[in-house]
Amino acid sequence: PAPLRAGADLGLLAIAGVAYWQLGRQDSGAVAADRSGALGVDPLLVAAPALALLAGTVLTLRLLPPVARFAERWAAGGRGLPVALAGWQFSRRTARAAGPVLLLVLAVALGMLAIGQAASWDRSQDDQADFRAGVPVRVLATGEDRFGRTDLYAGLPRVREAAPAVRAAQPLSGDRTATVLALDTAHAADAVLMRPDLADEPVRPLLRRLTPKGTPAGAGVPAGTARLKLTARLHSSTGPGTTTAVTVTLTDRYGVPYQLPAGQLPADGRPHTLTLALGTATGPATLTGLRLDLTQPAERAEHHRLTIDGLTASGTDGTDHRLTLPARWTTTAETGGAAVPSTATSPTRPQVTGTRPPTFAYSTGYLPDADIWTVASVTLRLQAAQAAPAEVPAVATDRYLAAAGARTGQRVDLTIGDRRVPVRIVRAVRALPATIDPAATGAHDGGAVLLDLRALNQLLQARYGENATPTEWWLATAPHASAHVAAAVRALPDVDPGQVVVRDEIAAELRDDPFGAGPEAAFTAAAVVAAALAAVGFAVGAAGAQRARGAEFAVLRALGVPRRQLARTVAAEQAVLVGLALAVGLGLGTALARAVLPLVVLTGEATRPVPDLLVRLPSARVALLLAAVALAPLAIAATAAVRRADPARALRAQGGE
Repeated sequence: PAPLRAGADLGLLAIAGVAYWQLGRQDSGAVAADRSGALGVDPLLVAAPALALLAGTVLTLRLLPPVARFAERWAAGGRGLPVALAGWQFSRRTARAAGPVLLLVLAVALGMLAIGQAASWDRSQDDQADFRAGVPVRVLATGEDRFGRTDLYAGLPRVREAAPAVRAAQPLSGDRTATVLALDTAHAADAVLMRPDLADEPVRPLLRRLTPKGTPAGAGVPAGTARLKLTARLHSSTGPGTTTAVTVTLTDRYGVPYQLPAGQLPADGRPHTLTLALGTATGPATLTGLRLDLTQPAERAEHHRLTIDGLTASGTDGTDHRLTLPARWTTTAETGGAAVPSTATSPTRPQVTGTRPPTFAYSTGYLPDADIWTVASVTLRLQAAQAAPAEVPAVATDRYLAAAGARTGQRVDLTIGDRRVPVRIVRAVRALPATIDPAATGAHDGGAVLLDLRALNQLLQARYGENATPTEWWLATAPHASAHVAAAVRALPDVDPGQVVVRDEIAAELRDDPFGAGPEAAFTAAAVVAAALAAVGFAVGAAGAQRARGAEFAVLRALGVPRRQLARTVAAEQAVLVGLALAVGLGLGTALARAVLPLVVLTGEATRPVPDLLVRLPSARVALLLAAVALAPLAIAATAAVRRADPARALRAQGGE
């Protein structure tokens, strides 16, 4: 056609390219604001796919001339009459085939878009649910949780693993905020729901890179311990009258230290037993340290000697087990309140003067010129000697690396609580599940960093004598048991049901989103209409071609050509057109689905899904589509091929002899 020779199809392709480029630049392709500030549907969301489909379909006309030349050469080189007649017919009357071919191409391309949109949208709901939840069931803390909470969750029916986690926000430049997630990677490696394309290696070895080796040093506490009894003596140079608050650091089997108050220890030099109740849902643990808190005396320092005579674990059955205390300790001394920072008046770091039993000697220091309103405190920490890590390995997202100006292998400092934590970035990933901060999206999103909770606590304990207490728990469940586990967690008396995040519930909520059902219905309806139009158009074209060639076939029949060969000729001509249209439509539909669908499939908030959409074109559905679209044209061609015609009547109608 003349417009095609003038380059109208190329102009249409350029317009479609510009629309696609503009749509790709937008963070959200659905909602736009006009000059008055009113929100509405962005026309690019509809125009870009339509222009791309139209441009691709019209470009099909440029394929017909080279295919016609190939058919002519094929006809000239062949030896059979049906093949030669089909090739010559197609090469001489190329324009006649343009309409049916375009309709078939349009039907197949629209069908591919409908299949891709339905399958990809359904897959995207699962991907978004996995990404938001992180695991089948995630429990958020509602307050200060006690020791043994992780073991409680791990002991619920159909729970395979429970992994504690700590979440923190990391301010970055440019008003951006990153999410820092410290997770027990050893117990979460098989539970994290992370799409394979988000990292360059599977999630299990990725998390194993962060897991520290070895176990914490200290006194091992067996599982099922109901009470822990600490027998100790405290001697003071000033005699009785002073009491010291004793806090036990108990590290559970997930590497999380808990500070548990054990009671007051009088400084009278006599043995006292401090009892610590642990409850019934406790697994194996390790006593890794003690903390002594006392009021700093005024005017004169006191010299104390602490002796730990024994540690006993009492089980739920009433049996007692004497535990072995560690032989190597590290000690620190700190002051607080109105303490004077002076070497002469500050407390001294406890010195280990004996190991059997462990004995520590220290000075409390004193507060000079104190009155009754001035109070200073002394904190003494006794910790089992541990390997102190210099830094914590971490995995960071590409967005965090860009926001922080960092790179893989670099050491950066993070702030957790009010403590600085040195981190070494060992791997970069595209995204990390369950790390999107609703308050920091778009330009304020600074990405995420993942570290191991055990390694983080090892560094905090070694440097500051502190710990990061879990703020959430990631639960791995048995197959198809997330609803049962969620119900069991919500039934606990101290759990807020709204703080339980369930992956399957998120997926069900996303599937009810009309933003996905609407485009799916529109694509499907358009594909059905296009297929119907293609069938009608092909029937009209085939009938017209058969009527126009009636005299030609009559002459051939009069010359003795068998009816079977003429039927094969008609079938070959129509099969070439159908095959060409199906091939072009398949290629065009695949290209459009992979290019357009990631830009037009949106969430209920009119934003691009996170993680990005993966286009799916199930081969079974594609094969069914091709068969359904080709069925009507092939049936029409077969009907035209087997229809009997009277050559004498056709020749008389043309005024023949």
